[in-house]
Amino acid sequence: MSEFPLPPDAPQGLAQLLSGDLWNRLVAEEKVFPLASPRLAIKYLRLKPNSARVFMLGEMRDGASTPPEGILLKIHDDPERSRMTYEKEKTRRPLPSPDGWHTFLDPGSGVVGLPFPNDPEIPELRRIYEPDRFRRLALDFLADRPRDQWRLQRSLTRFQLLAYKPGRRAVLKAKLKFRHLTENLKVRVRLHLKIENKRTALLSSSQAELIDAATTGCQGFLTPKFLGCASNRSLYAHEWVQGSSVDVNSKDLSDTLTSLGKAMGEFHSIPLDLPSLLPPPMIIDEINAIRNDLTRLYPEQAKQIDFVTTELARRVPDLSILPSSLLHGDLHLGQFLIQDSKPVIVDFDRSGRGYGCLDIGSMLEDLRIRGVEEDVANHFLEGYRSAASSELHPRNLGIARSLAVLRRAVEPLRSLDFSWREKMNESLEECERIFEGDSE
Repeated sequence: MSEFPLPPDAPQGLAQLLSGDLWNRLVAEEKVFPLASPRLAIKYLRLKPNSARVFMLGEMRDGASTPPEGILLKIHDDPERSRMTYEKEKTRRPLPSPDGWHTFLDPGSGVVGLPFPNDPEIPELRRIYEPDRFRRLALDFLADRPRDQWRLQRSLTRFQLLAYKPGRRAVLKAKLKFRHLTENLKVRVRLHLKIENKRTALLSSSQAELIDAATTGCQGFLTPKFLGCASNRSLYAHEWVQGSSVDVNSKDLSDTLTSLGKAMGEFHSIPLDLPSLLPPPMIIDEINAIRNDLTRLYPEQAKQIDFVTTELARRVPDLSILPSSLLHGDLHLGQFLIQDSKPVIVDFDRSGRGYGCLDIGSMLEDLRIRGVEEDVANHFLEGYRSAASSELHPRNLGIARSLAVLRRAVEPLRSLDFSWREKMNESLEECERIFEGDSE
């Protein structure tokens, strides 16, 4: 297999990991678990100059006390920084994982290994896999039933890890079965369970509860029912929606996109008071940060990157005259399900007040990446305009679309796509095309 084309300031330990040589050596030293392909096992990658964070996922087990095989690797080119990271983490994560893996330092590669689910920023993540602790926490999700009359059946508890951002959040699908203590009654519950660090959990759960209440009476879409928080406030849950994903190859895609657009038009019109998202000056700061990151990762394209980001920053102040809307904040096709022919909107972690065009631009860019033809994608836009309470000006939509393009420009690298440089070039060219269209 050819060598993966890493950016110039990527740590050497990451190159060794992707080749498989480092992982195979660590397996031989009994520090990590075997993997058929280390590169394909990477589920989270964050690159910084001469350092990286990588989450490796092995066997996906679903038992109450058997978490998936996983390990977070912190990689540094600076040996002293690796040593200091190890000394800190072995104190913060003194316990082995349920499989017996320990925090370790590999001096030759600068890798510090931290076994899942020992995350000191999210201590409740480990307790999910400690049945006696979780049994008490899970009773808080028995809506409208006295918790002192039920018990969780450990043997029938199942978890599926859906997403994990180290130090921030884990998302699981949970299947729970409760049995009444005195009567022959059983309750089965399926949850979309989130575990966050304490700095953000209270705000996130409170916001989820507000959105649930505000969207209950909506006509054009549904949202998953909020089931509440555990007593420690670090866990909160929604009902699991038995809906289907949107198929971009469906012959009914145009009609589906129209209904999704109408749903977002109605959502944006909800008068819910949430914290404001980025105003134009902070969006410009974000664009400058994107410029620096892309230039660092792909210095050969510095001139084109500078042109695109400068032009976008010049246009952003135009947004300041727009009215505020309730935003989803991370809109793409995967945030919609279809249940009984009705759209279900999910995942409001980044919601707030802001400019409605930003959600629409994000959605249109996602459809473009998925290969949906522009005339078909425009059905989403038409549906939105038919239901939205405010006008969507083409120039503002162009700002939103180009911002969405830049925000996603590094995703092929994070997913370790061998053609990430070519796709980054395509992103820059797409921004230029949008600018040219707005000038016509």
